[in-house]
Amino acid sequence: MKNTFLVAIALLVGISQTQAQFGRLQNKLIYIGVRGGANFSQLNTDNLQISKPGSSIKDFFNNNADFRTGYVGGVYVRIGHRFFIQPEVLLSSKGGKVAYVPQAGGLPVNIDVKMSQFDIPVLLGMKIGAFRINAGPMASLSISQGTDLKDAFKQYTSQSIDNTFKQATIGYQAGVGLDLGSFNFDVRYEGNFSNISQLNLQNNAQFNSKLSLWQLTLGFVIL
Repeated sequence: MKNTFLVAIALLVGISQTQAQFGRLQNKLIYIGVRGGANFSQLNTDNLQISKPGSSIKDFFNNNADFRTGYVGGVYVRIGHRFFIQPEVLLSSKGGKVAYVPQAGGLPVNIDVKMSQFDIPVLLGMKIGAFRINAGPMASLSISQGTDLKDAFKQYTSQSIDNTFKQATIGYQAGVGLDLGSFNFDVRYEGNFSNISQLNLQNNAQFNSKLSLWQLTLGFVIL
């Protein structure tokens, strides 16, 4: 009986602290937080360009629905209450698999694309109680394989904004979220307007691909 009473007291104290913290967060105009989780990405190879006239490379490609699981993590700033803007800087791992048939009747060759990127989404959103909806544009900057993360960040921040923008691929994110005290949960869909990879194949053909993914993350308000 005594133990039950102590557990009940602890739960009431925890709930009251969570409510008090939630009240403080509700009164803040600017939040700074961290978020991290998983990407489930897939390549879209519908956009195929062939430099040799008369070729039909579409007959030699089979799109796979294979997903690549990667990581995502970084920081965000949320400005506003019911209506807000939320820029983020994330390190993200993406990719996908596609089967390429080099010749009719031949065996398929698997193309495995892996990449790491700096993602910079700028989301506009609205809160309805503890729930959020948000969407906005995103710029992604590729990190060359074998490049140190610090060196890649220095490269993009030390050059002109115009050069950095030219090197970026443009996409978007849209999704829903749930805020529980200092914690937040997000489910987002991400798509690309521009190609994220280009591979040179046989017969002077080019294989261009866009990327789409689902993203699940857990975040925490630190300031």
